[in-house]
Amino acid sequence: PVVSDGFASARNYFTRPSAAISEEEEERAQVLAEATALKKLAVDFLHPELPVVTTDPFACGRNYFTRPSAEEYEEEEAMDDRDEILEDAAALKKLAEDYFYPERPVVSDAALFGRNYFNRPSAPTSEEDEERAQILADAVALKKLAVDYLHPERPVVSDGFASARNYFTRPSAPTTEDEEECAQVLADAAALKKLAV
Repeated sequence: PVVSDGFASARNYFTRPSAAISEEEEERAQVLAEATALKKLAVDFLHPELPVVTTDPFACGRNYFTRPSAEEYEEEEAMDDRDEILEDAAALKKLAEDYFYPERPVVSDAALFGRNYFNRPSAPTSEEDEERAQILADAVALKKLAVDYLHPERPVVSDGFASARNYFTRPSAPTTEDEEECAQVLADAAALKKLAV
């Protein structure tokens, strides 16, 4: 590491006040000043959204054409045309923003309302509409079946008022010999299991 004395000091030989000034240094300073000004102009041109910064806090100005004492420099028709053009430009700007930013929410007036031309009560019905509704209902049912098949871990949702009973074990079901034999076999298997334990 470099070790230096805390009280050591130095100054630049070339920038000391008593240094000789040559023409090359003046030209170099002029070139650097012009480059700085060109850089500022380039930044202002490429970034018009940046605010204008003034160095003098007392600098002020006003628009020569819109001052109260200014004479009318446009005809009334030209002013109306200009206002219409500005309104069209604002509407186009809004449309462009809506196109480039579809994720923005739609803002509408609360007093606006509308209805669907095709779903109105007086709309003519056709067989194609009924078929389309049937196809959409079938697609929804198939989607539900596919989801139930792919996700058996989901709980079964049923209506609280839905009820059912077993057709074969109802009290009024007819008894057959096969059922009696099945019951006898099950009873024998239970007895054998009990003996084996």
